[in-house]
Amino acid sequence: MSLKSKKKEKKQKPVNKVLKVFIIVKNVIFIVFLVLILGLLAITLTAHFNGETPKLFGHAVYRVVSGSMHPVLEKGDIILCRDCDPMELKAGDIITYDGRSGDFAGKRVTHRVVKEPYLNEANGKYYLVTKGDDNPAEDTPITTDQVTGKYVKKLDWLQRLYDFFLTPWGLLTLIGLIVLAFFNEIINFARALGGHDDEEEHEDIQEIIARVQRESAEEEKRELEKAQKKQLKKAKKAKNEDGAEETEQPEGTKEAESAEESEGTEETESAEESEEVEETDEAEASEESEENVAEPVNENDGADDIEE
Repeated sequence: MSLKSKKKEKKQKPVNKVLKVFIIVKNVIFIVFLVLILGLLAITLTAHFNGETPKLFGHAVYRVVSGSMHPVLEKGDIILCRDCDPMELKAGDIITYDGRSGDFAGKRVTHRVVKEPYLNEANGKYYLVTKGDDNPAEDTPITTDQVTGKYVKKLDWLQRLYDFFLTPWGLLTLIGLIVLAFFNEIINFARALGGHDDEEEHEDIQEIIARVQRESAEEEKRELEKAQKKQLKKAKKAKNEDGAEETEQPEGTKEAESAEESEGTEETESAEESEEVEETDEAEASEESEENVAEPVNENDGADDIEE
């Protein structure tokens, strides 16, 4: 692996960690969002099949479509209502009810109670009277069983979110969120359309991150082993050099000793030779002297012979 690729992997490590965290957070958000959507869808479908108002934990959300409750509630406001006991309602409470007559037939109406529940002795049912704050006249009396909930408050944040998603930018944001939620699936689908059937091409992002981290760890391990081997080689080389210096000094001493011994041997041999030469000379000299002494004796003997 080249030095450039190693540097590139080191730079990619923080990016891979951020990407891994991003994928985990994205998956968690997507799962929570999916559970909420499926739960709301199930509640809504169940309520519609039963002819009831969709509610979650006794609460329902409505959107105001008229200005009859101006200035408290404006057209387009999103309000939250909760279940209540109609018999406990008092004048001044704002309620939502199912309209069954007149202009309100088949509609859900949110108006203020102006007359508390009372008993109609003719049919034995309890009725109450409502009125829109901006309407001049009261509504037709309704029975308590028409009440679906009591107003709690306006949901301004939900209204702003709702209004935003109705704009072009909101639509683009919604599409982006959907793409982000199904990012891995979209990538795999695009690869399948492109004909990339290799196993490596079908690895998801998490597998790629794990593989890159594993390869980088193995590369770091190899680099560490190489560095350790280099250090061992240097230490061994230094040790060998120290040992060579120690062994060179005795060899020089031996050479000096052998030279001295050879010189001593040569001097001894020369001295012995000179002594032998001297002894030989002395022997020859002594023999010559003996011959010289013997010769005069013979001459005298001859002279004696002559005299006789």
